[in-house]
Amino acid sequence: MNAKPSQVVFVLWGRYAHKKIALIDAGRHVIIESAHRSPLSARNGFCGSRPFSRDNAALRAAIQPAIDWQIPDV
Repeated sequence: MNAKPSQVVFVLWGRYAHKKIALIDAGRHVIIESAHRSPLSARNGFCGSRPFSRDNAALRAAIQPAIDWQIPDV
């Protein structure tokens, strides 16, 4: 994904994912970091970090369509 010429939004959740930053060209791509979204991390940084709206803001800035993150009613 890093080799793509167009801008990519990388979403890195959790410590293991954060270790991958060295593999990403931050000058060309957007990197969004947050605590993992598991229930155990909800109070340790995920809640309030707004990763979904930050993703969409980065996509809009790159003139890309935003993602509809809502789970449809069943």
